[in-house]
Amino acid sequence: MTKRFILAGLVIFMMLPAVVFGVDITAKVYENGSDNNPVALSGGKVEVFGGYAYKARFSSTVTGSDGDCLLSNVPLGKEVLVKLTKTGYVTQYDVRSFSEADVDSGAVFWIGSVANVQGLYGNLREIFDGKKGQVYVEINNEMTGEGIEGVQFSVSSGKVFDLGQGEYLIVNAEGASLKAEIQKAGYAFDIESFTVPLFAGAMTQYYLNVQAGGAVYESGQAMATSAAITGFIRRLSDSVPISGVTVSFVAPGGAAPRPPVRTDQFGFYKQTGFPVIKLVRVIPAKPPWKFRPAMKWVIVLPTGATIFLDFKGF
Repeated sequence: MTKRFILAGLVIFMMLPAVVFGVDITAKVYENGSDNNPVALSGGKVEVFGGYAYKARFSSTVTGSDGDCLLSNVPLGKEVLVKLTKTGYVTQYDVRSFSEADVDSGAVFWIGSVANVQGLYGNLREIFDGKKGQVYVEINNEMTGEGIEGVQFSVSSGKVFDLGQGEYLIVNAEGASLKAEIQKAGYAFDIESFTVPLFAGAMTQYYLNVQAGGAVYESGQAMATSAAITGFIRRLSDSVPISGVTVSFVAPGGAAPRPPVRTDQFGFYKQTGFPVIKLVRVIPAKPPWKFRPAMKWVIVLPTGATIFLDFKGF
């Protein structure tokens, strides 16, 4: 009898829905306003889905007047689907994985009105087909955070447009998912293909961080003793330079291998003299601005090659 009771309890337990224990992440949703200035989106519905085929809904919320919302029960390190909807806007699905850094700095999402998206397609001489899926892909160098331009795509359906700065748009793709292979002459990507879900009349956004083996160090070459870290910091919405941003450099032990610098009127910063074969964390700061990425680890290579690392502020 006891054994039968235990087995019955086990069956009931297995029939219960799986509970996902996640974290809360603050988020903000924007749209592009006039002159591409960011405008907070109020009254937008934000839902988080995960699990098999993204069928489990983890949380649902609505953005406030300042575009703020709280994503609840989000599992870290696992790919989830963030769905953004509002009347008059193209439904958007963000496929992404969240980390502890997102818990600390928060997440930012963008959504486009039907008029703005159709205007973009008109400039590309394409028609936004409401029966097909649309995909926005951002490809960044994992080491530098820079967008990789000139990537060649082979896609299962649709037409690819290079929007610059590592941003790509695949229009009017068909089926339940888009399969794509990527390559670039002189580069060896650690990720050469990916698959993203498609939704009729909606935009799927996907972010790809790749290791790009574009530079080869020859063993016969003399090892460099130092290198520079440099880049631009611009506004996320329209690439306007942000001056006066303090860029700090921190080693794994907490020490500063080089003093911090500030961006000039062009949003440009540069610091030299970093010892090679060292890991350095680069952190931009200028209250009340937030930056994407919030920080980035880079490795100073023995080639002595300058590291180019850009940030976007919002």
